Amino acid sequence: MTTKIRFGIVGFGHIGKRHAEVIEAHPFAELAAICDIAPATDKVPARWQYLPYFQNHADLLAHTQLDVVCVATPNGLHALHALAALGAGCHVVIEKPMALTKTDCESVIFEALQVN
Repeated sequence: MTTKIRFGIVGFGHIGKRHAEVIEAHPFAELAAICDIAPATDKVPARWQYLPYFQNHADLLAHTQLDVVCVATPNGLHALHALAALGAGCHVVIEKPMALTKTDCESVIFEALQVN
């Protein structure tokens, strides 16, 4: 593989940082951008301060080329962020639970099937 898979993370708390570490450690993966509602100065350790940082998931998706979006936001936002990423043509990794309602889970599954 010559091209690395580009990841973005939405939600850069404890779990988001764990995703970043795993991505960083994989030879075929590249952490390309971070998104969190808190200012970067409050969230991003020095080792990742070179990355583009967004406080809005729509801006992340509009201004970066990503292959995969890791959704590590609070549970009630998982479906919203996953659907936005799928709509932008990205693959999605969602922290558990996928969503808080059966309807939201089905929406994410339906959209994923539609975009293959």
